[in-house]
Amino acid sequence: MRDRWSRRRFAVLAAGLLAVVTSAAVAPGPSTRPRYTSDGKLEPPEGYRAWVFVGADLSPQYRADLEDSTARERGRPEGTRPDTFHNIYINREAYEEFLKTRKFPDPTLLVMEVFRAAERDAKGVLARGRFEAERIGLEAAVKDTKRPGGGKDWAYYDFDIGGKSGRIRPAAAFPDDKCYTCHLHHATVDNVWVQFYPVLRDLPPLDASR
Repeated sequence: MRDRWSRRRFAVLAAGLLAVVTSAAVAPGPSTRPRYTSDGKLEPPEGYRAWVFVGADLSPQYRADLEDSTARERGRPEGTRPDTFHNIYINREAYEEFLKTRKFPDPTLLVMEVFRAAERDAKGVLARGRFEAERIGLEAAVKDTKRPGGGKDWAYYDFDIGGKSGRIRPAAAFPDDKCYTCHLHHATVDNVWVQFYPVLRDLPPLDASR
């Protein structure tokens, strides 16, 4: 009698544990929709390091910037940061939709963190190569046809992270003609430079029979 009761209790406990584990596995995470201030600025995205990491760049410099004589006179092309790592993340909802359709849904958030590339570490263990030192930039590309102020479906933001308080303030979108046109002309998929992001670029073709 006791053994039968023990087996029944164990079965109930096991079923309950399985239900908890299953629900945790399929439960959706917090929404990552873009948030705006009352004056239309984009709030800094939160928790993006837990999003899907799609790729990284090392010190990219763009032809249009290098050919800009004004930028050359300043000694640093507009929009570039020599000797920097760029890490790019996409919100999971958009990534899941892209897997299904190879299209970016509305809304989509892409966040880029910029780090100084350093060669010497505090412990002196590094003999060659570079690593990511302090963060020096935070940018975002947002596809949102309902964003305040209207405009193109994609908007681009550069957050000021230099404040002493450590709080990153909301950022206003760049004018459409400053970033949108360049992305439109040079991106491989819907204003996104998928050609640089292997997690998005190297997906197998969709099954045409589905």
